[in-house]
Amino acid sequence: MLARLGFVASVLSRDLSASRTCRLRNATEGRLRELIAENLAALEQVTAFLEEHRILLYRISSHLIPFASHPVNTIRWWDDYADRFARVGARLRARRIRVSTHPGQYTVLNSPHASIVSAAVCELVYHARLLDALGADTTCKIIVHIGGLYGASERLAMDRFVATATALPDAVRRRLVVENDDRLFDADEALEVGRAAGLPVVFDWLHHQANPCRREIRDVLPEIFQTWTSTDGRPKVHLSSQADGAPAGAHAPFIDTRDAAGLLEIAPAVPFDCMLEAKEKDRALLRLRDELRVHGIVETDLANRRADDRRAPPLHRRRRRVCE
Repeated sequence: MLARLGFVASVLSRDLSASRTCRLRNATEGRLRELIAENLAALEQVTAFLEEHRILLYRISSHLIPFASHPVNTIRWWDDYADRFARVGARLRARRIRVSTHPGQYTVLNSPHASIVSAAVCELVYHARLLDALGADTTCKIIVHIGGLYGASERLAMDRFVATATALPDAVRRRLVVENDDRLFDADEALEVGRAAGLPVVFDWLHHQANPCRREIRDVLPEIFQTWTSTDGRPKVHLSSQADGAPAGAHAPFIDTRDAAGLLEIAPAVPFDCMLEAKEKDRALLRLRDELRVHGIVETDLANRRADDRRAPPLHRRRRRVCE
């Protein structure tokens, strides 16, 4: 059962981006502070957009704090901007909007090179600190891929990930989620790694199309959903469509309703959240929402929210009670 639809980072219909950055050579403290302030202001506007359109799932850009895990950024941004983080976080919690992050492709935990692993850990610490600064609970996650092979076997590469992930700080581990990818590690292997590391698993529909597992996905997906505990929140999936004329795994501008139908058809009969990874971002979500409604499919959380709103007394009556 589809509980919530979400999208990634920018609000294209409002030209809103909370990921402004600069080149490393220009990353002075003054410039970084300007960018942080601008990005936080944009995130507040994004939050207002989510409220307006009743979008209850959202992925925050990794670049909200530019160069956050790089030595060039020495700003204690989680302290210096604590009030602004608290304000945005309170709005997100008030509307029960679940947020997440997804560090970039260079965040590789299973590299044989210590420097790469160290940089990846620093990046994950930043993402955990960002979610903590927002006051987000443990249902708000950080999604990572298993990584590369580096000339080794898949087994060794998976074992390296498990060893590193198991040793991560608790502040990171309680938010970390592993995802299947489109080339190396399929959904069944992500499930194996998640179980070994004690982490939930995100199922990515398009990655599975490009890199299917040997077992039937109908058998694997219920087991993936079972990796999510009560403290992790609902299972999450990623949904995107293949871009025409592009390499396998490239995201299309919008979501093909056939992909949405295919995912819904194989998903276990439990509530789950669905992050859309489409180039048109919020526009793709709003279009898919309309297309699903034609087929009688409405996000259950959205339907419940509307029912709650209908049961609530009118605003003027609530104000009168407060005055009385």
